Amino acid sequence: MKPSDLQYQNFSEDHLKYYEHRAADFSGRFLRWFLENIFRLDPQDADDASVDAKHDKGIDAIYVDDVSETIYILQAKTQSKDKATLGDTDLKSFVGTLVQFDTPDSVGQLAAETKNERLRQALERQSVQDKLKSGYTIEPVFITNVLANKDAITYLAKAKDIELYDAERIADEYIDLEVDGGIEETFYFDVSDTDVIEYDAGGASARIFLAPALNLLKMTGISDGRLFEQNVRLSLGNTKVNRSLRKSIRTKGEHSNFPLYHNGINVLCESIIKESDDKINIKNYVVVNGAQSLTSLMAEKGRISDDLKILVKLIEVKGNTALSQRITTNSNNQNAIKARDLKSNHNIQQRIKAEVEKASAGKAAYEIKQGEKNKGKKIISNENAGLILLSMDLEQPWNCHQKYKVMDDLHSDIFGRPGVTGERVLALWDSFQAISDSLSELENTAFAYYTLTRYFLAYAVVRIIRDNPAGAEVMANLGTVVRTGNLPRFVEAFSGLAKAAANDLNAEIVAEDDEQFDHKNELKSAKWCNKTSARILAQYKKDVQRKRADPIDQLFSKMLVKAPKA
Repeated sequence: MKPSDLQYQNFSEDHLKYYEHRAADFSGRFLRWFLENIFRLDPQDADDASVDAKHDKGIDAIYVDDVSETIYILQAKTQSKDKATLGDTDLKSFVGTLVQFDTPDSVGQLAAETKNERLRQALERQSVQDKLKSGYTIEPVFITNVLANKDAITYLAKAKDIELYDAERIADEYIDLEVDGGIEETFYFDVSDTDVIEYDAGGASARIFLAPALNLLKMTGISDGRLFEQNVRLSLGNTKVNRSLRKSIRTKGEHSNFPLYHNGINVLCESIIKESDDKINIKNYVVVNGAQSLTSLMAEKGRISDDLKILVKLIEVKGNTALSQRITTNSNNQNAIKARDLKSNHNIQQRIKAEVEKASAGKAAYEIKQGEKNKGKKIISNENAGLILLSMDLEQPWNCHQKYKVMDDLHSDIFGRPGVTGERVLALWDSFQAISDSLSELENTAFAYYTLTRYFLAYAVVRIIRDNPAGAEVMANLGTVVRTGNLPRFVEAFSGLAKAAANDLNAEIVAEDDEQFDHKNELKSAKWCNKTSARILAQYKKDVQRKRADPIDQLFSKMLVKAPKA
């Protein structure tokens, strides 16, 4: 990405169409895009954090990171003119806004006095006052789609510690996962000022040395992620680890100590083509452990000195794929990576991947790791499939905001069941996509396009289907529906029921004031979800009694037998 790509017209057309229903204007859409693509938040977390509205007191988003005990206060200022820049005026205004977070009491006063219900709800839902009282720190973040000019840079040097993301920084940190992976070229490591340890393991040979950070940043594929194609995880964005790395980089006196604090990076290459006292030349390479380090270095490249060196373990694998995979898994296992990061190698996930491939005749790909090459296929993300199974199979839509548990604590409950086959995943995935057509039926737009609403609506439809004997039999045998070619019919029926459920849902929330109804909280409540879905089911039954016929009987009764040829 280039800074010019963030200009109003280009960016609106290329990146923000997905956000049209989630925010009313360019600034709100840009904010949510930033939270998802630069801050690495889930769409639901991005919506939870966003409070941009009238009377927002200069605050566009609040995000609390309980791991790092940090409260992020974000303000977004966008420009529609291509030649516009960011000066110091908006930054000075933002500094004034931050006074409201100086003390826990001032936060409490803000929550009591604000006329913006979204802001009040966010402050209360995230317990900002209590967390500030317990020692959480405030980190201000200012984002814009234009370049900062000299006035802005001068002001930031003496203002509060504001993290500025202007067009240049955002372009540098954005990773385009659609770009093809694999660095097929030669590269040289500068070893003129280091000893090189050589190790021959039989199947591969290794070199261990200290390389200048500025030398490593010349590797292709850091910004777009191609360099890390075999990583179990890619750069994790604004994490505690990354912030700690960047803090060390910014402290010039610590540069010579960097190898003492840092584990180093692992680089696999196809071959070492030339060695000398000054250089090691390699061909075709990938970094399998070090995405966070190199992206952090890239973000702070202007502050890197010649004293900052990184420990490099260079391994020549000579095309041995099995060895490369073992090195990738074992080297990543040595770091503080959560279990879900390694589930891509789990037998269950590998089995589902193969079954989806077969059930879809190669038209769909079950993605078990971001960055896979599956162009031209329908992509089924395993994490998102897990959330769909959680809401539609296990009927727990209120837990779908805990995406991090899908590949960790809940992995066995969600995936480790005999009934979870590739065919079932494919059927539920396609059915869930049909929910999108029913969202326009909902009158409360903010509620309609909130991420959890889809899971709740899917769950409500499943309750309706399972309440009918014919529907319950079909839900229990979705594999047969797929094998007999009846999946399109099932999805069409599911879509129709979703639209009916959405209309009934309108009646349930119509009494709620748009500003007072805290859907971000209610959709995470089992009590609210159960109560509301029960009322939708009851209304559906009333409609059936009035019509003296249940559409499910007609739509589902013959779905387990092969449909006649057209």
